[in-house]
Amino acid sequence: MATKWRLCYSGSWNRHAHSPASTALRAQLPSVQWCVQLADLPPADIVVLGVRDDAIEIMAMALADSVAIQSNTTVLHFSGARSSQALSALADHTSLLGSLHPVFAFADANSAQQQLSGHLCAFEGAFSARPVLQALAHHAGLHAFEMSAAHKARYHAAMSVSANFLVTLNYFAQQMLAPLALPNQLARQLVNQLMTQNLAQLEKHPPEAVLTGPIQRGDAQTIAIHWATLTREEQVVYRILAEETIKLAQLASEKREEILVNMPM
Repeated sequence: MATKWRLCYSGSWNRHAHSPASTALRAQLPSVQWCVQLADLPPADIVVLGVRDDAIEIMAMALADSVAIQSNTTVLHFSGARSSQALSALADHTSLLGSLHPVFAFADANSAQQQLSGHLCAFEGAFSARPVLQALAHHAGLHAFEMSAAHKARYHAAMSVSANFLVTLNYFAQQMLAPLALPNQLARQLVNQLMTQNLAQLEKHPPEAVLTGPIQRGDAQTIAIHWATLTREEQVVYRILAEETIKLAQLASEKREEILVNMPM
C-alpha cells in the first residue's frame, strides 16, 4: 500500500506564518492552503502536529472542534518522549491516533532532507492507525519499528543520551584540552577521530568488545595521573563516567576499588 501512495498537502497552519522558514516552505508548496486560523484548516485524511512536546495537548484540544478532524482522520505527532495519549482530546472525534519518531538528529533542516532516508523510525498508537503510520514512515524512506506507549519516555531518554550527551561529551573532552593551547582545529580533530573510530567499531561489536584504555586494563596508576590534572568540576564528570566504565569493563572487585581510591571525592 505504501509504495502506491501519493501524498497531497491540502492545508497548513503555523503560528510563525511570516518566518523565513514558513516563507520558504510556502514557496515549495504553492498549492497548499495556508491558514491564518486553525478553524480554517480543510477536512483531512491525515493531520500532523509538528510542534514542541509541551504544545501537543494544547494543539489537540484546539483542533477538537476543527472540520479538519473527521472520524476517519489519522492524527499523529513527532514527539519522541510523548505517546499518542497526548492526543486524547481528539479521541471523541477519531480513534486513529498515533505518533512517529524518526531516529535522526535534525541539527540542519536542509541536509536532513537529503539524509533522512534509511534511518529508523519508532511508531506507536491505536491499532487501527498503525497501517497509516507505517505507510508514512515507508513513504519517507524510513525503517519503522513499533514502540510501546508505556516505554516511549525511557526510549527517548536513551536516544537523548546517545545523541545529545555524545555532543556534550565531545565538548567536555575538547574543553579538557583547552589549557594545552592547541589550535582549535587540532583539538576537534583529536576528539572527533577517536569518537568516529569507536562509533565505527560499535557498528560491528558490542560495547564491552570495543572498550579500550586504562580502566579496561585495570590501570589504576594512569587513572591517578589523569585525576591529578583535572579541576574539581572536571573530576565530578570524570568520576561518574569512570564508574560506568568500570561496570562495562567488568573488573574484579580488587581492581575496581584500586581505581576508585585514586579518584577521591
